[in-house]
Amino acid sequence: MTLEEKNLRYSLIEEDLSHLSPELLALHPEGKVPLLIHSGEVIHESSIINEYLDEISGVPYLMPTDPLARAKVRLWTYWCDQLLKPDLDRFKYEWKSLSESEQELLKTRIQAHLLKLSQALEKNLFLMGDQLTLADIHVFPFYRQLQKSHPDFSNLFQVSLIDIWLNRVTSRPSFERVMRKS
Repeated sequence: MTLEEKNLRYSLIEEDLSHLSPELLALHPEGKVPLLIHSGEVIHESSIINEYLDEISGVPYLMPTDPLARAKVRLWTYWCDQLLKPDLDRFKYEWKSLSESEQELLKTRIQAHLLKLSQALEKNLFLMGDQLTLADIHVFPFYRQLQKSHPDFSNLFQVSLIDIWLNRVTSRPSFERVMRKS
């Protein structure tokens, strides 16, 4: 989505992550995606790729210019990668194997994640204010996954502000172009 927001040309190569290609393994020993090859250099990890793309190209800038605001974008990314994603993965893939007390604890953590998102969106159109930033681009796919997950999470929390934000992000032309290409 960052490539599309920045109007950068790119070639998309899909990978079957259940059967990693030798080409992917040659570029990234762990076989992780996304992976960016630019000027012959390989860059991996979504947040690093996104910051790199924002730095090498012009407007629209997706990272704020203020150092504190930039740190806050990075904190959203850290929170997403280190806290939200592991809980989301556990919810999606391990729910049935969890004890009742583990399920309750996980529900409580997910409710806290949703509260954090909701509070950020109480006064803002996006996570960092009225402009889309890399924080939104990094976090929204995980909420979108949660929204489509089983078991159904909708009874965990009132998510109307988050749903409006998700709709705002997924209604952008850049998202629509990404979905057409994938």
